[in-house]
Amino acid sequence: LMTFSSFSFSNNEKGSLVMVGGALRADNDAVYEEFIRLAGGVKNAKIGIIPVASGSPHKYTQLFINDMTSRGLSESQVELIPIAIKDDSRTDEIDESTWSNNASSIVLANEIKDYTGVWFVGGDQLRITETLLTSEGENTPVLNSIWEIYEKGGVIGGTSAGAAIMSEIMIAGGDSYGALTYGKTDEYDDSSLDYQNEGGLVLTKGLGFFKDGIIDQHFDRKGRLGRLIVTAYENKNEFPVNFGIEENTALIYTSENNELTVKGENGVVVVDLSIATKEKDSYKSVKISYLENIDAFNLNDLTFKMDESKYTTSGYEYFYRENPVVSGAIDADSSLKHMIAYNLVDNEGADLVKTYLFDNSNKGYLFEFSKGEDTEGYWGQSGAADLYSFKNVYLDIKPVKVNINGTNEYKVKKNDVLWKVALAHEITVDEILKYNNLENPDLIYEDQVINLP
Repeated sequence: LMTFSSFSFSNNEKGSLVMVGGALRADNDAVYEEFIRLAGGVKNAKIGIIPVASGSPHKYTQLFINDMTSRGLSESQVELIPIAIKDDSRTDEIDESTWSNNASSIVLANEIKDYTGVWFVGGDQLRITETLLTSEGENTPVLNSIWEIYEKGGVIGGTSAGAAIMSEIMIAGGDSYGALTYGKTDEYDDSSLDYQNEGGLVLTKGLGFFKDGIIDQHFDRKGRLGRLIVTAYENKNEFPVNFGIEENTALIYTSENNELTVKGENGVVVVDLSIATKEKDSYKSVKISYLENIDAFNLNDLTFKMDESKYTTSGYEYFYRENPVVSGAIDADSSLKHMIAYNLVDNEGADLVKTYLFDNSNKGYLFEFSKGEDTEGYWGQSGAADLYSFKNVYLDIKPVKVNINGTNEYKVKKNDVLWKVALAHEITVDEILKYNNLENPDLIYEDQVINLP
């Protein structure tokens, strides 16, 4: 199927991982060049591309080949590994769906062993695991060869679905609201990729290259903080620290120093559940940190190594904004990084910032981010742009009732009593009294308008 001369591996004692949060742009030199470096450099790299996750395997293979050759590799150094389950309409001469069982090929497994790097394109991560793992969850011959590449010092990389497969536990679908409301589900429609972004959690076995946490991707753009917390909390004894990778950004693992570094446009959210607790649907004391380009995290002692060009914001906060509230996409600074950086860690005027998650029902979730004694922000500049990282911001999540119709008024009816009004709206009499500046709970009258909290 393939012929090539031998290429040498990088000097790492063991391999490296390049996990990209999706939407990797063709001009992201930092990520592509790091992948090539870890694969042995321009002269020595020999890279195989596995397109099985994609519904257009030829298209996305060719795009990645272009990204590699534009950075100095020859076409003979970048090759397709023919594993796919979807036919690509762009290729009349071949039906890629006939490659669905190629992961079991001993011939193919032997031919790829001399690769110095393997890249997984994005799409549906279940397609990757369902082809590279047997029905019993064991490694296929091709997956064993990929492991051999990694253990000899090669690099395994991927974007979107190609990042999701890296951890032992793989998040395959669901959104934050569905995860918080319904938890895990085995019922989903995989006829399209919609299940990846809505409903309850779809969890399965990943390929397990990354042993030190659970990986999620497209993290901030698709609002996946809640679903990673729900997934990780149930596995906190094994995986207390977990990672959400933003788009056009890579989380890079190097086994020689057991360290994670960040490269790319955005950042990586570190979710630490080591001291978190859960009661019913509420979570308390989840620690949130944010790493961006150059920042690192050591997995040996779970310590942060921030870009040395940045300054601490602790005691030098730039902003003074009291009672910041972020309620949705139209608010200023509503991305996770900006909400916390501008409204909390670099803000002397507040120790708490709130935001909300809800659908078209009256049930939602309040996210409260607060400072602790070990909270610290880091600020720097690139040109006129602010750079921010932070560590150890505390998050509590609790269910709340929301009024989607935009009215929170109640008109008192004949024979109403306040305790019955409170019971009907699942609030307390004291809350009504306080919200309306009332003193006597027995003194209400017909047609009186009461504001409900």
